[in-house]
Amino acid sequence: MTIHEPATLATDLLLAGLGGWLAWRLRRQVTSENRAAIGWCAAMGAMAVSALVGGLYHGFAPNFSAAVDAVWWRLVLALICGMGLTMAMSLIHEIGPRGRGWTGVVGVKFLLSLAAVMAWPDFRVAMIDYGLAMLAWVVAALVLRRKWSAWMLAGVGLSAVAGWVQQSGWGLSPGFNHNDVFHVIQALALVGFYRAGCGLGGAGR
Repeated sequence: MTIHEPATLATDLLLAGLGGWLAWRLRRQVTSENRAAIGWCAAMGAMAVSALVGGLYHGFAPNFSAAVDAVWWRLVLALICGMGLTMAMSLIHEIGPRGRGWTGVVGVKFLLSLAAVMAWPDFRVAMIDYGLAMLAWVVAALVLRRKWSAWMLAGVGLSAVAGWVQQSGWGLSPGFNHNDVFHVIQALALVGFYRAGCGLGGAGR
């Protein structure tokens, strides 16, 4: 079986491994009562799984039929939308009782995004979904000014740079393209997200 886009496969696997390890490490540090941090662990875990499935897609999907390719790619996008959902739910728990009314809105947003990526399997659709969740965290970071705020802003800022690189098509070489650079920058963003997660819940106030 041919391995396609080896650098993209490798950097996606790097992103998945780092994300999974940081999610596991964060989970060991927080209590089960800290629902905001638990939700953030789920978000980082969803990112790791989406990177893993996405990396395998870039590496091996061209070996299969167009039908398999289409289903596989939609699964990647659905997992990214799941990341947006878990990020938003974590924020709701961080806000506390005042944020509970947003649960239904977040659920509807997830279902609409899921339907959108099924109909229009474009990476930009999934980016908009989790981008809105990140934007909500930026607003919360600026308004609440908690322990985690600076690290969250750093993680979101690096994610925005990574997204711009991915959409611009800017790569270092034909063998290390825009997707690969995107993954490397996103890996740096994960460190910021992990540090932010350590401050969520009661520890962040």
